Amino acid sequence: MSESNVAPRSRLSRRRWVFRGPIAFAIILGAAGIGLYVYAEPIVEYRLRRATIQLLQQRFDSEVELSGLDVALRPSLSVRGSELTLRHEGRRDIPPIITIRAFTIDSTLRELWNRRIDRLHLEGLEFMIPPRRGADMPSLTLESPAATAKGSMPDIYVRELVTEDSLLTIMSKQPEQGPRVFQLRRLRFENLEFSKKTPFEAALTNPTPAGEIAVVGSFGPWQGEEPSLTPIEGSFLFDADLGTIPGIGGALHAEGTFAGPLEYIRTSGRTRTEGFHLSTGGARFPLVVDYDAIVDGTNGDTRLERVDGRLGESHITAKGAIVRMTGAPGRHITLDTATTDGRLEDFITLTTRVHRAPMIGRVDATARLDIPAGEAEVLDRMDLDGTFEVRRALFTSQVIQDRIDELSRRGRGRPTDKSVDNVVSNLRGSFRLKDGRMTLRSLSFRVEGAEVRLAGHYGVRRGSLDFKGTLRLQARASRTQTGWRSILLRLFDPLLDGDRAGTVLPIMITGTLDNPKFSADIRGALLH
Repeated sequence: MSESNVAPRSRLSRRRWVFRGPIAFAIILGAAGIGLYVYAEPIVEYRLRRATIQLLQQRFDSEVELSGLDVALRPSLSVRGSELTLRHEGRRDIPPIITIRAFTIDSTLRELWNRRIDRLHLEGLEFMIPPRRGADMPSLTLESPAATAKGSMPDIYVRELVTEDSLLTIMSKQPEQGPRVFQLRRLRFENLEFSKKTPFEAALTNPTPAGEIAVVGSFGPWQGEEPSLTPIEGSFLFDADLGTIPGIGGALHAEGTFAGPLEYIRTSGRTRTEGFHLSTGGARFPLVVDYDAIVDGTNGDTRLERVDGRLGESHITAKGAIVRMTGAPGRHITLDTATTDGRLEDFITLTTRVHRAPMIGRVDATARLDIPAGEAEVLDRMDLDGTFEVRRALFTSQVIQDRIDELSRRGRGRPTDKSVDNVVSNLRGSFRLKDGRMTLRSLSFRVEGAEVRLAGHYGVRRGSLDFKGTLRLQARASRTQTGWRSILLRLFDPLLDGDRAGTVLPIMITGTLDNPKFSADIRGALLH
């Protein structure tokens, strides 16, 4: 073979290798990349799963179970976990502190290794706050427990955490009481770090009265050893239908602020109820209440330190407590109330179905209100015990007012004096409203020249009256009449005289609030 034939073939072979070299190198790199991709995802899943469990164990002081964790690196990082459960201190006697059906993470691999997440979305979140140890302590302590976070704890940063339709369950310190459960329609945390105070916003559904609550505030730092001591603060808006509470009604709007650990939250705010009414009454009033209170978030017990309300034009103040009871729906309410310079007609039309209030005037009253827990209407459960004084009262019925004016004339011994007109009345007494029935232990009704002292019952639902007592007139019996009646009664003046002269007669008031009937038993007085 000639030399000229060998040289071209060698040159051709060298050219082919020049081109084959880069291609082969690219193929080798591609194969290595595919191999790395195939094996990287399981490695990342394994390491991320282990790091996640370890972080949650330490941060929440809990036993952690994670059913699945799937990681995809292409086209971008995608992380999805399922069936995450955290049991506080490994306890099996209470529900898990956190249960998450599924979660997705938006981040980069580098950020994950640095415990940073851009966005975390939770599905089926159930968050449970366990009871604090030492349940023998009172529900509402006098001082807020100090809340501190452990700085050495590993932490995680989440720029945004979002979840919808979640459940927040707060276990009571009293074992016999069931948990409090809140439905969170939406919950969003921003710049979440468990070792720091974290901003959040939430939308809740309140069961009774049925309504919606919007909350903006901060949560944390997280107290791993005692979650119920985790501080929370913020402001809220609450709109509710009071008609979901048997016996009352009205559209409630409330707004206020709150701060403290879950079991000792101080709150202040204002509620305004349009069309507030009772089922037994016909009138509707605006009700505005300013309040300061302490709420035990673990059981909902509330101590009302200041209640300053206005019903229509009547001013009412109160202090008391709203406490959850074992084995009964709702809560037990106890209030010490005071009304100063209230409008009598407001209270009459609120509690009774009358066309118009039979009497107007200014009223001062003090009472203790006790409403046990239960499903019956408020009026049937209410126990109201107190005293009252009505000043300068006038009857709205001209027929009744004429009778009062006549009573005053006769009591003064001036039965024909028409200048005695529109006489004002003053009332004072003690009462008890229980089981829908008002008992007046004592009632003193006074006009110039006469005084009526009564005791008896008033049926709130039917407006029925049943009172007995005595009528005392300043004038002697003969001077209360004219003509032959006056002459005749002179014979009986000694028999009808009271301890301090004048006239004393047994009296009865029956009928209804709309149509009362008065009668004096002269015969009974004479026989007595």
